[in-house]
Amino acid sequence: MSIPESITQKQLKDFKVFPKHVGVWEGDWIRLDANGQEIERFKGLLTKKIVDNQWVQTNIYEFADGRSVTQNFVGIVAGEDKIKIESSDPPFCNYTLIGEAHEDSLIIFRVWDKATGVLLAVETINLIDDNTCIRTTQGFTPEGKFRGVMVIQECRVG
Repeated sequence: MSIPESITQKQLKDFKVFPKHVGVWEGDWIRLDANGQEIERFKGLLTKKIVDNQWVQTNIYEFADGRSVTQNFVGIVAGEDKIKIESSDPPFCNYTLIGEAHEDSLIIFRVWDKATGVLLAVETINLIDDNTCIRTTQGFTPEGKFRGVMVIQECRVG
């Protein structure tokens, strides 16, 4: 008789870093091009939960021109302190996202194009204290050229 996967699988709530991010986070997002020139600036409100051993995240972005964009993500355990994130929302529905925890406060996400396997982004998420998170993302073109960076400072608000 085999042991059900749900019993043998590591529980997300027991991971080193991901549970520390559960809550509501608000922040400022700044996108820079490959030359360091600002392209865009907007606000983000992120809700992060662990539900039935899945990472459930909703990002709501608010832009100065009044636009609002919502992105929904669901993550599953993919290994020791590693999760695989998926989304049904464009453009993330076209990407594979893997996040791995390092030490006690750092997560490194890698983002690949599902169709080509090309690496499109690497993001570091550094929890510098219980209520402050600094994120940086390096973006790449499908040809592997540096596209720019995104810098995000978030504070826990709930």
